[in-house]
Amino acid sequence: MKYYFAFLTILISAGSFAQDFSQYESIPLTTAAEYRKAEPHVILATELVLATPIEKKNKNRENAIAFIMKWMGGTSDFSFIPDKTVTKVTANDPDLVGVYFACLAKYALEKGKGVDREELRINAYTLLAKYCENPDNNYKLRGEMKKLVDAKNQNKIKEYLDSKQK
Repeated sequence: MKYYFAFLTILISAGSFAQDFSQYESIPLTTAAEYRKAEPHVILATELVLATPIEKKNKNRENAIAFIMKWMGGTSDFSFIPDKTVTKVTANDPDLVGVYFACLAKYALEKGKGVDREELRINAYTLLAKYCENPDNNYKLRGEMKKLVDAKNQNKIKEYLDSKQK
């Protein structure tokens, strides 16, 4: 699973660190205390991602996603294990996968340590659906994402997600 997470990180952040200086590069992430201290920055990064539309070449957004994923991969206070549904729902679209991870981090940090894994899963997908259904975010609903949004709007997101696990 760790390799899967690493692969997704590379997929999303390809090129992000090699470009311009990022405000996130100056935030150290080596010790557990540094990861805790970075949490307010992670929340701001998730808010940036969720407040900006999907667009190519937005380095601030790309850097925010790369920072969120780096933090998620190293924090010892939270366990982020993406389920296989994410690849089905997002169709492996790097932009959507990045938004999904921002949703996971945002919900986990808002709820705090000890957030129930199932609650985290459902609410991260709910946030993702809300993001995608907003026309200002430059995402055209189609395929599984359209089904996810429909399930959210019918208050059946858990049932939809459970059907994708089979």
